[in-house]
Amino acid sequence: MDITNKRSEENRFVLSASEIDRIMDELSEILANEPIDRKNALRLKLIMEETLIEYMEFFPEGTEASLRFSQPLGSFRVSLMVEGESMDPFLDEDPTVATVMGSLLANSETLNRSWRHRNGSNMVTFTLAKSRKMSLIVTILIGVLTGLAAGVLIHALMPNQAGTIAERIIMPLTNAFVGLLCVMATLMCFAAIVLGIVRLGDVSTFSTVGKKMIRNFLTVAFFLSMLNTAWMVPGMRFGHQAEISLDFYDLFDILISFIPNNILSPILEFNSVHIIIIGIMFGVAMLYMGQKADTLTEVIDDINIIAILSNSYLNRFIPAYVGLMVCGQILTESYHVLSGFLRLLLMVVIADLLILAAYTAVVCIRLKVSPRVYIHKMLPSFIIGLSSASVGAIFMPAIDTLLGPLGVDSDFSGLSYNLGSILFRPGYCIVFTACSLFTAGMYGIEVTWSWIIAAFLLSFILSVATPPVMGGTTVCFSILFSQLGLNSQALAMIISINAIFEFLTVAVNNYCLQSEIVLLGHSINALDEEKLRKL
Repeated sequence: MDITNKRSEENRFVLSASEIDRIMDELSEILANEPIDRKNALRLKLIMEETLIEYMEFFPEGTEASLRFSQPLGSFRVSLMVEGESMDPFLDEDPTVATVMGSLLANSETLNRSWRHRNGSNMVTFTLAKSRKMSLIVTILIGVLTGLAAGVLIHALMPNQAGTIAERIIMPLTNAFVGLLCVMATLMCFAAIVLGIVRLGDVSTFSTVGKKMIRNFLTVAFFLSMLNTAWMVPGMRFGHQAEISLDFYDLFDILISFIPNNILSPILEFNSVHIIIIGIMFGVAMLYMGQKADTLTEVIDDINIIAILSNSYLNRFIPAYVGLMVCGQILTESYHVLSGFLRLLLMVVIADLLILAAYTAVVCIRLKVSPRVYIHKMLPSFIIGLSSASVGAIFMPAIDTLLGPLGVDSDFSGLSYNLGSILFRPGYCIVFTACSLFTAGMYGIEVTWSWIIAAFLLSFILSVATPPVMGGTTVCFSILFSQLGLNSQALAMIISINAIFEFLTVAVNNYCLQSEIVLLGHSINALDEEKLRKL
């Protein structure tokens, strides 16, 4: 059968070993001709085969199923439909990541999956982003260099019209792109928060331990955002008398502004903060509703998939957007801005090193571990994160480090690492606060204490609410800068520099999360301290 026909036709079959082999052969043939990373293609095949086997073991012999392949917005999608009663193949009572399905899904940051039961059939979809010919950081670098060259050329050939070109052509294009990013950002954050809360409903099954983990993760993230904000404040340019006192009424107005007046205006106005608040309210309400909210969960899951695919498509234009913004900087002769961001990079690196040193010191002092031994055990997974900037690549090495050299209990390590990956991103706390406050200072924006507190709270909220997909940080930067009134030129520079930040951020997030799990394991007797201290 022609590959093109296989994509368009619905392949019907019965759940049996021979038919599963046939379907997997067809999937392998199609994936071999798609521009998909070989590791991701293999992971998709393994997850697909595991799903089919689970359905074959659950349903009686002769159960009918169908498979369809499609390519929405440049992605590759496999849609599976199995007739019969409701059966979620991703729901596992085992909270560890030792299961085949759990390990495969946890390792995949580019593979999105969904399941629902509708009209007597189980519908499962797997959507996989196609491989880039070049990495994002390379394409952004090309965009920057192209923007520099175009700006210099236009400025040399048309010096009198350079400012007009920047104002009448470049700025409208970049502002329109930022608007699209913000629209997708609000949808992604709303869906991610609601689904995250609903899926964390299982936390109640481990009661006190789960609540303690959540409390610790959020508390540490809150104070890290606060400390980093305090560190950046001396470089701020305050408005009239703002440095003398904090206006209680201005602060109160800022806090009240976080609460939406009604449910429609945030959606119509795309007020990201209000939508996040509504998402939290929806998620908690749906959590209490239980199975009654299943239909609504399916709808929000659809919204999430649409937003992720749309954002993935928009991300392709980020290098062009960055190039246009750099060109605009050259045409308006804002050269100081380009060099100023190098200082931001240095400040973020220093803040990250301080947090790593603090966590190392706390673990070594409280648990009486040699710093040399602890760093030696943590170094392998840290290097993987630093070199790959990939949550998927670092996942299994991090779990192996927790179970092996660090001596954390297997059930607790899997559960806490999964939960921490969703809620605990200290690297983002640093990046969001530093980028927002530093940018305001660099552009000479006069701020007040109320504005700084708003930046701190937004950075904390977004560090928890960052969608765990490619481009998630870009989404959050769009929200952060639009809410704080920072211009699109600054956003373009931050997006380009974030391609560098991401490598360090992933490594820092993992190091701090592993350290936090070790400390939590010690407090609940889920840690082999002798194993931890032994080299």
